Amino acid sequence: MKQLIVLTIGLFLCMKGMAMPQETTQRKKVGLVLSGGGAKGMAHIGALKVIEEAGIPIDYVVGTSMGSIIGGLYSIGYSSEQLDSMVRVQDWTYLLSDRTPRSDKNMAERETDETYVLSVPFSNISIKEVTGGIIKGQNIGNMFNHLTLGYHDSLDFNKLPIPFACVAEDIVTGNEIVFHKGKLATAMRASMAIPGVFTPVRLDSMVLVDGGTINNYPVNVARDMGADIIIGVDVQSDLKSSEKLESTGDILGQLINLMGKEQYVKNLQNTDIYIKVDVEGFSAASFNKAAIDTLIQRGKEAADKQLFPLKKLGKELAVCNSDRNIYKPVDKVYVRNIHFEGMDRDDEEWIIKKCDLHENTLNEVRLIEEATTIIRANTSYSSASYNLTQVADKVYDLTYTLNKKQENRIYVGVRFDNQEIASVQIMGRKNLDTRLPSYISMTGRLGERFGGKLSYGIEVSPLASLGLSYQFQYNDIDYYIQGDRTFNSVFRYHVGDLSYANVWLRNLRFSLGLRYELYDYDKFLYIEDNTNRNDVKAEHFFTYYANLHYDTYDKAYFPSKGVNFRAGYTLYTDNFTQYEDHTPFSAVAGYFEGVIPVTRRFSILPSLAGRFLIGRHIPYSKQNTMGGDIIERYLPYQLPFMGTSNVELMDNTLIISGMKFRQRMGSIHYLTFGINYALSSHKLDGLFDEMNMFGCGVSYGMDTIFGPLEATLNYTNHSDKFSFYINLGYKF
Repeated sequence: MKQLIVLTIGLFLCMKGMAMPQETTQRKKVGLVLSGGGAKGMAHIGALKVIEEAGIPIDYVVGTSMGSIIGGLYSIGYSSEQLDSMVRVQDWTYLLSDRTPRSDKNMAERETDETYVLSVPFSNISIKEVTGGIIKGQNIGNMFNHLTLGYHDSLDFNKLPIPFACVAEDIVTGNEIVFHKGKLATAMRASMAIPGVFTPVRLDSMVLVDGGTINNYPVNVARDMGADIIIGVDVQSDLKSSEKLESTGDILGQLINLMGKEQYVKNLQNTDIYIKVDVEGFSAASFNKAAIDTLIQRGKEAADKQLFPLKKLGKELAVCNSDRNIYKPVDKVYVRNIHFEGMDRDDEEWIIKKCDLHENTLNEVRLIEEATTIIRANTSYSSASYNLTQVADKVYDLTYTLNKKQENRIYVGVRFDNQEIASVQIMGRKNLDTRLPSYISMTGRLGERFGGKLSYGIEVSPLASLGLSYQFQYNDIDYYIQGDRTFNSVFRYHVGDLSYANVWLRNLRFSLGLRYELYDYDKFLYIEDNTNRNDVKAEHFFTYYANLHYDTYDKAYFPSKGVNFRAGYTLYTDNFTQYEDHTPFSAVAGYFEGVIPVTRRFSILPSLAGRFLIGRHIPYSKQNTMGGDIIERYLPYQLPFMGTSNVELMDNTLIISGMKFRQRMGSIHYLTFGINYALSSHKLDGLFDEMNMFGCGVSYGMDTIFGPLEATLNYTNHSDKFSFYINLGYKF
């Protein structure tokens, strides 16, 4: 019996001992800290790849500035590979600006932006809209909203797949603000609001700027969240000597490093595994493709230097490691309600109908940007930001926060070329306080061809407008026939125009109207016999017209895709019904150019243009002309012809076919070779028997912030001479 009791006790103790391993202590928590550094923060992605490969479970992510962006996305489930692919495909030039893509602009906005190099507002608008930073951050904010789809509600960041925090500074109090809750996209945007560069984020009574000004390497925040072990990735530049402080970016970066130096030293000492990335040669603005590639690689190389302690830590914690839930963007979004902040009720109803969205009705929206595009292109509002509030699986409430487009502006265009030397064009536009949106604009042009224009417009709907204008232009033009300069004409051109325009599908504009034209001639100077003909009389026209313009170019001057098509019909009279007591004459004109991308850098641009005059009595002022590199270079009906920059006078029927071969070198340099052939005759059936002209040219161009810079060497077979043309600036 005694032996049985001993055996029973022994078995009990053995079984208890076998159960004891289940009562192990909880593993240590790992905090990942990502510093700020602007574009240098791309290196975080390379370091994350190595940390993932080491099998280390991350329990907390804390970041500042770019570290908050990479860290915030990582915390909701994006992998290092997803982040790598994401940052490489982004158009950072666009994201780090308030520029609206050309495809999102209406036709009028495109023409304005591609004519004037500078615009200045002159009305009273909220101080919040124009101060605080060069960049409002609209585009990058919308990117954050898109990437965090599913996390748009006000959240507790501790409940994200990986608990997250990021740092900003309130410049009202000077306090460090640590985001542990709120809207994830807003927190990330506040943390990277570099003072003077990005507009601060206003939240409640706080004005928030980049956390790098106060805590650019926030190890202490991760410790406060409960991290036992800190892995820190530092992409900050070292303090520079006086000789290396050369640019504004250098000075700003140095100031940020100095402001948080004391906290940085403490945090550095409190780091367990420190990954210091070599960012020499790069700045906070190094967002080009080559820099991103190199920085990601340098982040990986820096982490590889700490591979031994990383793998050791990974093995120690491997027992509790598990696969991360990789974030999968929502493929379809359903909007239950759509709301607008800052928009008039009438405009709200139009947008809801246009986007096929109806309040209190479930609607599928495959791309939220579709509605954004409609707002930008077709209304007097700019889409500042949008937010989605989840109400069920894949079901959201959509809220747009909008600002009025600032149309009360003065626009300035400057152009230089070797013919007119210098030209300046200034336009002022002011919105009027009327029941239907309306505006008045005044334009003045200074140069060899000086003139002005006064316009009044009424927007009868977001897509349609009525216009009334008067234009004056002084011209002194040499005319050529088959390459020979034949005569010079000096005249004043007056135009009154009443028109209606409507935009279809954003890229297609239809217009029709009635126009009065007056040609007031001073003289015709004939070159051959040097005889000054003073018997030329003024002539006038009452003109009816209908025009169509379709444009899908991604860029106006050096497009890489899209087409540009124009067509028009014009009926000319001198008394509304006849011309010189006979049947009115008319003109049919068309122009087409498209881009065929052969490779990423090489494109072929075929073109076809023509103008056909119909009628017996065709006055000199309406005859066909060609020459120059754009439509209507000097005269209202002039067609482009590469080979000459002069005004070449042609017959009643004119057809021009052309082809350009363009190679892009680098990001803004272009080499173009073009050829074209023109056929012209008095009647269509004699097109191949009468006048013809061949032209070609080779040009080097740069797409600068001041407009295109181009130098072109031209040749035509009629003059059998080479000519040189150079220009800088948008064309007007």
